Amino acid sequence: MTAVKKNEIVGSLYDFEEIKLSDKMFTRFAERMYSLAGVDLPLTPKNHALIRNRIVKLLRRHSLKSYEEYWTMLEKGGSELTSEFISALTTNMTSFYREANHFDFLKSVLPDLAKKFGTDLRLWCAAASTGQEPYTIAMTACEAAADMSPATKPRLLATDIDLQVLKKASTGTYEEREMQGLPPAQRTRYFEKIKANGDEYWRAKDQIHDMIRFAPFNLMNPKYEFQHKFHVIFCRNVLIYFDEPTTKKVIDNLVACLAPGGYLILGHSESGNVKHPGLKPMSRAVYQKI
Repeated sequence: MTAVKKNEIVGSLYDFEEIKLSDKMFTRFAERMYSLAGVDLPLTPKNHALIRNRIVKLLRRHSLKSYEEYWTMLEKGGSELTSEFISALTTNMTSFYREANHFDFLKSVLPDLAKKFGTDLRLWCAAASTGQEPYTIAMTACEAAADMSPATKPRLLATDIDLQVLKKASTGTYEEREMQGLPPAQRTRYFEKIKANGDEYWRAKDQIHDMIRFAPFNLMNPKYEFQHKFHVIFCRNVLIYFDEPTTKKVIDNLVACLAPGGYLILGHSESGNVKHPGLKPMSRAVYQKI
């Protein structure tokens, strides 16, 4: 086996970093991402650096020498390459109990929703990322159970366009650093420690894991066709990546599949984006369907 010198490795990485991304290629990638996922990436130094730094990793992975080569491969490729491209350009920032007041609100309204709609409560987390948010929703539902009929069965659908993070979410397994934000009481009640390949992980217990169904979903779909209406929809910290027309279309579709009296919960930074005649504001970034 031929030894590889350290400076040769550094030199190889440096060569990749030196590959230039033209404005023309930036625009092609940005337009493709917009058409696939609705993510709006105008030509700015920040976005230029983002696309360059993320796609250069794909150049390394496929042993390509230019962004033009990758574009040609993407054009000819199938669903796997498209999924890889979306995953590379999707920002996945999440944690347990992020924007915690939303879960306090959820816990307070679930008993009333159960009385109004019966024992079959349906919730949707429309941007599940690596899963911390849907598992937090599931834990909150469990903690609200004391004030609901024992027959009440909250069902949670967790979706994301990024198949790679969705796969991780479905396992419910996290490293210690990924457990950030989870209080000790909830950690021991709803997760268990496991060992794999000599490392320790935390895995969601069946109590919350079995409440959730994970599935791919693209918010850019023309219509959201679900068999039943949802009583609570979380779609947090997604609209910030959309332009105004896309945001309006997504909000219209979310409201259409929300039961009257149900709640739409957005991210704190998105609370000013909603102007819909079918919604009334309840608290910060929380809306009820009229």
